[in-house]
Formats: sequence, structure tokens, C-alpha cells
Amino acid sequence: MAAAGDISWHGPYGTFNLRVAAILTRGEEILLCTVEGLGYWFLPGGRVRFGEQAGAALARELAEEIGHEFPAGELAFVVENIYAGEEIGHEIGLYYRLAWPAALDRDDLRGSEPGHTFRWAPAAGLGSLRFEPARLVRVLQHPSGTLRHIVL
Repeated sequence: MAAAGDISWHGPYGTFNLRVAAILTRGEEILLCTVEGLGYWFLPGGRVRFGEQAGAALARELAEEIGHEFPAGELAFVVENIYAGEEIGHEIGLYYRLAWPAALDRDDLRGSEPGHTFRWAPAAGLGSLRFEPARLVRVLQHPSGTLRHIVL
């Protein structure tokens, strides 16, 4: 749900969001998130607020959702996700690569966001889950190590 100040709006032509997300890895696994009633998994993160740097937005979102402070990490992908349903949706996503700290237990996920559920999944197995955006699965399974612009 959009909070006051989020770079997210709905207009006569559709909806726009500016989003940040974490490709948070632990070995060969990636941390996934879902929200009660949503029906699919996604990478943890959220919307950037007006006047907020993307790295700061990701740190804030991860602290809220997971309950830990993380640095923003390395920008891995800039993703344009354009989708059509009853109306057009356009989302620009900034995806940052981070490693789960070895000192933290893998199940220490105690954020303050109600209704959020997390799970670790092997990158190779993402195709067997309902993951959104679905066309990002292949990119996550075969990371290039260089910054990429992806249009979905």
C-alpha cells in the first residue's frame, strides 16, 4: 500500500511506481517475500519516497520488513516493468545485490510489517514458484555481475 510521499501515483492512463528491491542471497538461495492474500512471491523492498535516495529507501524498507539494518549493496539491475490488465502499470525498479551476513541466523526475519512472510529459495528453483515479475526469474538465475537495464 502506498504511503504518503511515495513516488507512486494513479492517473487516467494507469499507475506508476518507483521501487527498490534487494536480491538478498545466502549461498545459492535468494530471500523472497509475500504479503498475506497476494498469492505470489517477490523480492523484498518497496517504494521510494520523494526526496529519498534509492539506497536509503532500500535500507528503510529492509529494516521495516526484515528487522535488520543493511547497506544498500551494489546496484545490479534497472528494471522497467510495463504490464497491462484493465489498465497500464509502469514500474521502474532498482534492484540491489546484497549478501546475507554470516553472523545472522538465516531465519532471523522479525520485521514490523504485518502480513509479510519470507522464505529462502534456491535461485535454480525460482521457476517452480509463482514469482513476480515472472520474466525476472531467468535474469536472477543467470546473474552477469554487471549493471543491466532490463525491460520486461
